[in-house]
Amino acid sequence: MSKKNDDKRGLGEFRETAFYAVLPLLCVASLLRGCSAMSAEIPEAMQKSAAGQQIVSEEAEETRAADHKVEPEETAGNAKGQESVTVRPNPYNPANFSYLDEISENIAYFDENYESLQGIDVSDHQGEIDWQAVADAGYEFVFVRVGFRGYGAEGTLNEDSMAIEYMQGAEAAGLEVGAYFFSQAVNEEEAAEEALFAADVIQRSGVRMTLPLVYDPESIEGAQGRADNLSREQISANAQAFKKAAESAMKCKTALYTNLYWEKNYFDNETLNDFEIWYADYEETPQTPYHFTWWQYSETGSVPGIKGEMDLNLWIKRVD
Repeated sequence: MSKKNDDKRGLGEFRETAFYAVLPLLCVASLLRGCSAMSAEIPEAMQKSAAGQQIVSEEAEETRAADHKVEPEETAGNAKGQESVTVRPNPYNPANFSYLDEISENIAYFDENYESLQGIDVSDHQGEIDWQAVADAGYEFVFVRVGFRGYGAEGTLNEDSMAIEYMQGAEAAGLEVGAYFFSQAVNEEEAAEEALFAADVIQRSGVRMTLPLVYDPESIEGAQGRADNLSREQISANAQAFKKAAESAMKCKTALYTNLYWEKNYFDNETLNDFEIWYADYEETPQTPYHFTWWQYSETGSVPGIKGEMDLNLWIKRVD
C-alpha cells in the first residue's frame, strides 16, 4: 500500500522567507552536533535493511521450490483465527533414528521409552501378496487402501479391488491392520460419504482393525485433481467431516495422512491436533516439527512376498 502526502499550504510569504533565511544556520548547527551520531546510525539501518532483504529472499526461494504458490499469511499452519492454537510438537530425538544394521534399508527408532515396529502400506497396484513371507521378514503392521475417489468431475467412489483380500490375508498372518481412503472430496458432504464408503468395505471384510482408518487427501501429480485448489479451511473441514462420519459408523479411530508441506499450508492447527498423524517424509530423519505416530520413510523399499518397490513405514509406540 502507498500513503498519500497531504499538501500543506497557507504559511504566508513572511514565514516562507524566514524559513529560507534560517535554514543555512540550522544546517550548520546540525552538522556540528549531529553528523557523528547520524554516521553511526546509518550503517546500522542499512544492516537491518540488508537482513530483512535476506529473509524475504529466503522465503521467496522456499515459495518457488514449493509445488503450489503460497501466500505468506497462509504458511506455518496458521489460518485466520488459528494463531492461538499450538500444534503438539515432535517428541522424538533425531539422533535416535538409524538403520537397523549396516545393510538394512529399514529405519528404526532407538529409545528406551519407545518401541518401533516395521510396516508397509498397500493398494491393488501390488498384485498378489504372500502375507506370511511379509510377516516372516519382520513386518508387523499394514495400512490397506480400501477405496478412492476418482479425479474427474463426477468423482465416483471406487473400492480397491484387493482391499478385502489384503486385509484378511494380513490379519491371518498376524499383522496389525489399518486402512486408508484416498480422497478427492471437495466439501464436507463428500468427505463424509468417503468415510461411510470405507467403513462399508472394512465391515464386509470381517477384519477387526487394530489401527485407524486414515483420511488421505492429496494433490494429483501430472493430472488435474478435483480438490487441488481447495482452501486450508475447506480441507480441514473435510478432514473433520471424514473423522466424524467414520467414528460414528464404525466406532473406530481415525488418522490423517500428511507431509510437511501439507501441514504448513493445507491443515489448520486444530485439525493437526485432533488426529493421529501418519507422516510421509523420505529422509533419513523426519523433518516435521509436529507430532506423528507413523512415519512413511521410503517409497522404494523391497519387501519379501511382494513384487516391486514398496512404501516402508515405522510405527513409534511409547512404552512407559
